[in-house]
Amino acid sequence: MPHDQKRDADVIVVGSGAAGLMAAVEAADAGASVHVLESEAETGGSTRLSGAYVALCETPLQPGTRAEFLEDLLHSHHDDCQEDLSRLYVEEAPSTWRRLDELGIHFVRTFQFAHMSKAWAHELSGEKMGGGAEIVTVLEAAARAKGVRISTSTRAKRLVVEGGRVAGVLAERAGAEAVFKARRGVVLATGGFTRSRELIRNFGRPGAEAILPLTGQGSRGDGLVMGMGIGAGTSYMTAGVAPTAPSDPETGKGVMVLYAGAIALNERGERFCRESDLYIDTCWAVLAQPNACCVQIYDSRMRANYAQTMMGKVLTGFREVEAGSIAELAGKLEAAGFDASGIVRGVERYNFGVRQGRDEDFGRTNLVGSSGELLPIEQGPFYAAFCQAGTTHFNGGLTVDTTMNVRDVFGAPIPGLYAAGELTGGFHGAGYMSGTFVGMALIFGRVAGKSAALAAGGAR
Repeated sequence: MPHDQKRDADVIVVGSGAAGLMAAVEAADAGASVHVLESEAETGGSTRLSGAYVALCETPLQPGTRAEFLEDLLHSHHDDCQEDLSRLYVEEAPSTWRRLDELGIHFVRTFQFAHMSKAWAHELSGEKMGGGAEIVTVLEAAARAKGVRISTSTRAKRLVVEGGRVAGVLAERAGAEAVFKARRGVVLATGGFTRSRELIRNFGRPGAEAILPLTGQGSRGDGLVMGMGIGAGTSYMTAGVAPTAPSDPETGKGVMVLYAGAIALNERGERFCRESDLYIDTCWAVLAQPNACCVQIYDSRMRANYAQTMMGKVLTGFREVEAGSIAELAGKLEAAGFDASGIVRGVERYNFGVRQGRDEDFGRTNLVGSSGELLPIEQGPFYAAFCQAGTTHFNGGLTVDTTMNVRDVFGAPIPGLYAAGELTGGFHGAGYMSGTFVGMALIFGRVAGKSAALAAGGAR
């Protein structure tokens, strides 16, 4: 096919979420010309939809040390991960804070979630837009200011290999195919495969296809398939296919009022988890309930508090059932298959435990992790939100080393190919800490962009 050299660049980045845009910024700063290809009409990927907590250490907001952070991180991964990537994340965390601050991304507070001995999760103000939207908006502006070209509605299909080296990308735009050549390297940052039922069926446990995707429309596994197509290795694929967030099955919107004090009740009106735990654990618990569903029950005070949090500003638009009393609310839920008397008993039992200062069923002591004081559900009006297990990401992906160079199935580096973000496997392994998904996109995106820009390329 005809080749237009105007499309070429030193570095081709596939994907424009946090990982892709961060890689583009760093590659441009290293002196490379950069062209970003985005499959969708809008940039930002799944990052744009997220609250974008970022787990960092040794910052002005959280001076906790790298050693302390690493210990928590490895524990959150259940000590089953590619440890050199965890160490890389921790080592790069302080400088990533400084880099983001230079670019105009300013964190204002920290939170302590599950698996954290300190408040490692950094949050943006959310005053103008959601945290993830702010990150990609700032990064895109920085990339364009540095001369980075960004082509939207351009879906990469295959990697181009010449002389044993990845030399570019075959992409489709407006029904026509075109080759975008990379003189130094290609960075794959296409996100995960939460919207590919075929890949989920191949790599996930039985029934995983029922997990609701809460991700960008481009999360189809394009980069994963492209890498596998030239022999790239994969890491933690099955362990990585997991739900992450309770979600409204009708609207697909995430629902996390649990972290503002709500409780989760199944169709029998029974609690079945400690609601302050990591939301992935709550989701697995939901999947084990009758019809794999539940309701979150909360009052007006919790609803107002939730609206002031970053999650409450980002995870909106889910359905709510409102009533003046718990009995009335339970009656309305009965039409959806819930046991009305069970709902009333479940709320009464929880409230009794809160007032007594102990949760005898699941030992909940805080709103989220070890933060926030529990409140009884007592101030009307009262609300219920329907939930199933959704996901904001999967953990498995292409095998990479600490330069983000993709490795093949035999463990050898694939010249010219780098990856970052959700597409990569091994970092999270079998577990997850809140704030490390956007964190790894930013940190590993920085590393991938620098590595690709500095790589010795093929023919110029």
